[in-house]
Amino acid sequence: MLTSLRIQNLALVEDLTVPFEAGFTVLTGETGAGKSLLVDALALLVGARGDSELVRVGSERAVVEGVIEDGFEGWQAFLEARGLPAEQPVVLRREVGIQGRSRAWINGAACNLGDLREAGRLWMRLTSQHDHQSLLSEERHLSLLDEALGLHADLSAEADAVRGTEAALKARRKSESERESRLVWLAEQVQDLDKLAPKPNEWVQLRGEREPLRHAAQLEQAFREAAEAFREALPQIETAHRAFIRAASVLPDTQIEVDRLRSALLELDDLQALGRDQAIHWSKSGVERIEVVETRLAAFEKLARRHHCEPEELANQLQTLKEEQRDLLAGSSSLKELELRLGKTAEAYRAAADALHERRNAWIPKLEKEVHARLQKLGMSNARLQARLSLVADPGSPVQQAGQPVKVSAAGFSALALWIEPNPGEGFRPLAKIASGGELSRVMLAFLGAGMALGERTEEGLTLVLDEVDAGIGGATALAVGAAVRELGQRHQVLAATHLAQVAARAEHHGRLRKATTAGRTRSELTWLQGEEQVKELARLLSGHPEGAEAQAHARSLLGVE
Repeated sequence: MLTSLRIQNLALVEDLTVPFEAGFTVLTGETGAGKSLLVDALALLVGARGDSELVRVGSERAVVEGVIEDGFEGWQAFLEARGLPAEQPVVLRREVGIQGRSRAWINGAACNLGDLREAGRLWMRLTSQHDHQSLLSEERHLSLLDEALGLHADLSAEADAVRGTEAALKARRKSESERESRLVWLAEQVQDLDKLAPKPNEWVQLRGEREPLRHAAQLEQAFREAAEAFREALPQIETAHRAFIRAASVLPDTQIEVDRLRSALLELDDLQALGRDQAIHWSKSGVERIEVVETRLAAFEKLARRHHCEPEELANQLQTLKEEQRDLLAGSSSLKELELRLGKTAEAYRAAADALHERRNAWIPKLEKEVHARLQKLGMSNARLQARLSLVADPGSPVQQAGQPVKVSAAGFSALALWIEPNPGEGFRPLAKIASGGELSRVMLAFLGAGMALGERTEEGLTLVLDEVDAGIGGATALAVGAAVRELGQRHQVLAATHLAQVAARAEHHGRLRKATTAGRTRSELTWLQGEEQVKELARLLSGHPEGAEAQAHARSLLGVE
């Protein structure tokens, strides 16, 4: 569960700390007040792309930090597998600079965005105000299924192995006629990279090390001043210690204070030594280590441009080139080895993708039943949804499933199409062709609710973020949607941004965002509402007039108060 979110310099938000509680929390406010910015901030914490335009004007970087509590068993396995600090609560941090560069940390340790995305599966499901429109694209249906159920659909290692072996085999066959020139080229490339000798994850570690080194001068000065202050203070404290010893010879009860002062002297002496050592360390680091790190990072960037890859991919690039070089030097026998290797990697991918396909297939009947039950509560009592799972054919693929070549991808070879029958007897048709905007919103909500009720990792509770998924509905349907979201909040933490009073009234915690201008700068401010303030905000949502008597009466009826 998300317990705290701090946002600094993200568009209109200058510095905002938001505490969150369990249950259903709603955020309302005028358009542009910052509701979606909170959703953008949460998206950054699960590895979404960071855009430099999000950085507040006049700032160097935007920072988002979230604190996650509970569900630590799953977190512990994840953190230990990646060599990250296994501490609770879990603290996620993301920075986006004005140059578009992004950095991330988990529990204070630098990580990559892939780690954040993978961690996101442990605690969050995020649906933006435009995601229900993704139901119009069948290409998105499979990922929606996986996201809703929390399925781990990452076969990137197996898919990369197939693609890499297939590419090596093609290159090997092609290079037979130009073997010598290829070997010369490979030797140059390998020599170039060998000079750098990049190590796996070295790029991320160097970037994490560089930041404190940039402040080495300040650190040296601070530690040097501390050591000097301790040096000057210690003689005075030693004088006090000797005085207490004289007192203890007359008054034995003061021996306790003598011992305490002796312990303090030892501790202060240690601190003085620490300050002196740290000052020497940062003095040398500021001159020597920062130059080494900056030079190393510059070399990474230079070679990455030359080899048309990201700096963190250089170690893999070197390994790939060396393998091709070795294969070429091995002669024609390597062709057979590559063919055998392709067969093995293709079978490994096929087996993993088949297992994933069957897991999806096993969930679909239960999901369809659960979605149908939820659609009834959302005013679509006669509608039925079908999730049709199939295979994606690829004529050029080396992987065979059920006698046909199938797609090689990180998501497997499955394809999913959602079909709907709005009324009995009309027949099922593709959802994208017959559903209205309001129907799409309800289908999305039912789909998410069903997935979170049935799917994996849901026993510990998740954080569900809904950004205006209730768009395009109103009236009785809006009441039903509010009740459905409230129901989700009984099992999961739900954070929703909405313009509908019928939905906001069902929340257990109601926050209102407003824009305020001070000293010529506009900022987003958050206020938690109760009592009459909540009634006025609901009245504003209903009519645009928070002081209107009829709107306030309607708001009270939604809240169930007099």
